[in-house]
Formats: sequence, structure tokens, C-alpha cells
Amino acid sequence: MVKMIVVGVDGSPDSRRAIEWAARLAADVDARVVAVHAVGLLEHEPGDPAGTHLRPALDEWTAALDALPSDRVERRLVAGDPAGAVREVVSDCSADLVVVGSRGAGAHGATRLGSTSLRLAEECGCPLVIIPAEVGH
Repeated sequence: MVKMIVVGVDGSPDSRRAIEWAARLAADVDARVVAVHAVGLLEHEPGDPAGTHLRPALDEWTAALDALPSDRVERRLVAGDPAGAVREVVSDCSADLVVVGSRGAGAHGATRLGSTSLRLAEECGCPLVIIPAEVGH
């Protein structure tokens, strides 16, 4: 039974598809969703170590979650690399399922899976759904 879904987000098209898929599943099974964005070194701003300046972007990237009851949605900004941030939240929330896009914002055109989805496939610790790119992308 899926009661807690963690979904990694970075604003990429694949990430947005992952959010939409996770939102639909959560609605169908009455699960909670925790959306996670890893705040990388290049996103830090002086005086904002928690990355709160990214909150508006995170809210936009995860707008599909707004269709769920607010008590079933959480958005987190976590410092570190994407796979590590997702694993941290998975452990913290006792997630039943992780959802990510096949490739993130830093993906290279020739790869089918990005480094984060590959690392999570190896290290996640719970079932993982990798949402494929749209056909032709």
C-alpha cells in the first residue's frame, strides 16, 4: 500500500511530468506527497543558506500538487546533491515510493536516464518509478 510518495523536482520537463504522475497516483490512493528539490552549490545565495529564494520556483514546478488536499502535500528544499537529498527525505518520511523524471535539468541530449535517476535506481531503498521523457525528446 502506498501512503507516502517522495518526488524529486528540478523544473525540467521530465520532473514536471513526474510531479503530475505522482499527484494523480496520490489522488487515487489517498497518499501524501513530499516534493523535494536539492539546492545545489550554484543555487545558493549569500545570506540564504536554506535556499528559501527558490520557494516560488518550487511552488511553480509542483503546481500539479495543488489539486490535492493541502494536508497531504509538503514541499522541501534540501541542501546537497539531488540523489542524496531524495534519499534523505525517503529515510525521514519512511516513503513507500519515489518518483523522478528520467532526466533532469542538467541532462545531456544523448542519454536516456540522467545521473540522479540512475543513482536512485541503485541506492534508493524503496520502490522507484522513473517517468520517461515524452516521445521525441
